[in-house]
Amino acid sequence: MEEKIFTKIFTDENLPYLELRYSNNTKHYKKHIHDTLSIGINIKGKTVYTNKDRIYDFDIGMIALVNPNEIHSCNPIDKTPNLYYMLYLDQNWCFGIQKTICEDIEEFIPFKKEFLDDMSTYEEFKTLCKTIFSEITYQEKEEELILFFTKLFKSYLKDFHKKPTNEDDMKFKKIQEYIQKNYKKNISLDELSNEFQLNQFYIIKLFKNKLNMTPHAYLINLKINKAKEYLKEGNSLVDTALECGFADQSHFHRNFLKIVATTPNQYKLNFVQD
Repeated sequence: MEEKIFTKIFTDENLPYLELRYSNNTKHYKKHIHDTLSIGINIKGKTVYTNKDRIYDFDIGMIALVNPNEIHSCNPIDKTPNLYYMLYLDQNWCFGIQKTICEDIEEFIPFKKEFLDDMSTYEEFKTLCKTIFSEITYQEKEEELILFFTKLFKSYLKDFHKKPTNEDDMKFKKIQEYIQKNYKKNISLDELSNEFQLNQFYIIKLFKNKLNMTPHAYLINLKINKAKEYLKEGNSLVDTALECGFADQSHFHRNFLKIVATTPNQYKLNFVQD
């Protein structure tokens, strides 16, 4: 029985800087360019990967790194379809993440290598792609994207951390207080950027320097800490999730388990009086 050929493409108006392709297409591509940073992996099968004038046998465990406007192609070796993910990221978004790592750069710094052969990073990227296609909130997807690409870019960018200024401290404090006051809302980076007239990536940097977490991670931690208080008081799981501003029960359960390492119900049972 022939394998069904498919192509699934993820886009989201809340994440306008990315497009993710999941496919087992057998079509062969001519050498071409994108104005995006393109990163891809094979899940099944082998391909011939060309980047500029270099040709590679591309296998599972490898990650193709295609800088913006680099001529490239990646095609199956035989007629059997290869299963792959290909992520396309806006160059300006990538530069914003790089700028949080290295303040001195003035433009996107391209990868010097055409691929990585690192199973750990491969598995992390595969998990990221599955996460993007999952049903979780776009804020959670954005969180995972920021964490993965901060780590990836750090692997080849020199880190010029400058000491935070008093002005940075004041801005961070104001944003932190705003999130604390509005923790019931699902506050986005866009909202923070508009509220404080600050660049999104500058806000990310403030939180990474101060708390070593993103604003969204800080918000989720606040929600979970409040949820623990409500559960200790004997409130129902449904009321607790609503009071803490979680999108739904699944969103509440998933994040509670991730941070507290137990389910909300199991946590609540510790405080039930006989």
